[in-house]
Amino acid sequence: MDKKGGRQRGPAASHLVEGQPIRVGARELVPVVRVTTHGQRRAHVGTNELAGRGWGFVRLRPVAILERSASGERHIPIQDRTVQALSGFLLAAFVIPLLLGVAVRLARGR
Repeated sequence: MDKKGGRQRGPAASHLVEGQPIRVGARELVPVVRVTTHGQRRAHVGTNELAGRGWGFVRLRPVAILERSASGERHIPIQDRTVQALSGFLLAAFVIPLLLGVAVRLARGR
């Protein structure tokens, strides 16, 4: 795996990682994944006690596939259709009640 550039904000970090190449005929396909990590830890040292706790998570999200062949390298992005659908549902969840509220006010005003 090959790490690419990334960004780090506080205890969270995000970077791109290239996976193991897969040979398909004369082509080589390389998956690219965004790795996002976040963690937090705390410790308490007292006169008669010692305590600590922590938590963290790692999120792996496929971003693209690199296609390498004799003719060159091509970047094929992977679109997350689930996020697009959920975003549309969230927008509808806000817009539909507003439109219904306006319709009710207009109906009561007449």
